[in-house]
Amino acid sequence: MSVAYGALYYGFAVLITTPAAGGDFSRGLLSAAYGGSVLSGGLAAVPAGRAADRFGVRWLMAGGALLGAAGLLAFAAARAGWQVLAVWWLVLGPATALTLYEPAYVAIEQAFGAPARARAIGVLALTAGLSGPIFTLTTGALVDVLGWRDATRVLAAAMACAAPVAALLVRARPAPERVLPGRRRGAWRAGLVAFRAPRLRLFTLGAVLAYGALEALVVHRIARFDELGFALGTVTFWAALSGLITLPGRFLLPALAGRARSTVVFAAVLAVLASAAALMVGGHAYWQLALSFVVFGLVFGSALPLRAVVMSEWTAPAVFGTVMGAQAAVIAVGRAGVPALVGGMHDWLGGYSAAMGLVCALLLAGALLVYVSGRPARR
Repeated sequence: MSVAYGALYYGFAVLITTPAAGGDFSRGLLSAAYGGSVLSGGLAAVPAGRAADRFGVRWLMAGGALLGAAGLLAFAAARAGWQVLAVWWLVLGPATALTLYEPAYVAIEQAFGAPARARAIGVLALTAGLSGPIFTLTTGALVDVLGWRDATRVLAAAMACAAPVAALLVRARPAPERVLPGRRRGAWRAGLVAFRAPRLRLFTLGAVLAYGALEALVVHRIARFDELGFALGTVTFWAALSGLITLPGRFLLPALAGRARSTVVFAAVLAVLASAAALMVGGHAYWQLALSFVVFGLVFGSALPLRAVVMSEWTAPAVFGTVMGAQAAVIAVGRAGVPALVGGMHDWLGGYSAAMGLVCALLLAGALLVYVSGRPARR
């Protein structure tokens, strides 16, 4: 999961810049390609979640790593805009559904009891946090030395090497008594019945806004400061340092959410991320660049795992993958739309200032909805 996250997520934030693929394709096109991959990945998360509930995630992750490697090779060879869109939408999007956090969450749900899950999610996030500084710096250096196409081929090789790791070492499987018959309509309905709860619908809406804004922030933050005149090496250095700063929070904040009200912790994290986005509205001064990456790094690593902590408290283990997959499909609308909107606003308005203001507002709105969803219902 860490290798896939680095190649498909952190690596793309470097590839979208002008010295890389952003020099051959427009920012709007690349944003649309990435946004479409998020949407197709969200759709693929629904059947992937059901399969994980029945069979485990071992072969899903191994196959997803190989699919991601093939997609990156195709992206490196793309010469026309439609080819970029086709590769990201049809190949790399489904690959993310098989290799990123969603299947890893299901594996933890199947391998650990309720008291240990929050800590296990924290350990997962801590380990995955290393992919940020490693892949951001490495991708930037590879682009400088080899060019973006060969750099992308190196990322593809890294994903291919992750496939045997998943096949050999990911052994978690669902307990037999927890498996629901997958061919019955009742199994699907049992997973979706959780969404009848108002708090879950409110939480999901907050997650759509927050994760959409967060996705846009990660995808465009390096390009934002690159556009302001900072050297790509300087920006990737701060991005990598930001990744290292995430490490304590990746473990401590999910663990804290296991003891305190998880929605309050999650809402506070989103509010801090909004302040990092606010620093990018202007961003001309070096201190704004540095402070934005530092503030972002303090809490970013816990933003994705905290959703799993909340959902593990609200969802039965037998349908956890199904519910998470369905929710991921809805969240994908925001994760696909907001980065594409930010890229379009950049091209239309000639800069990122207004777009970063929108990102800040969406994070604050998401924080409010998440906080309200966790408040005890009044009789």
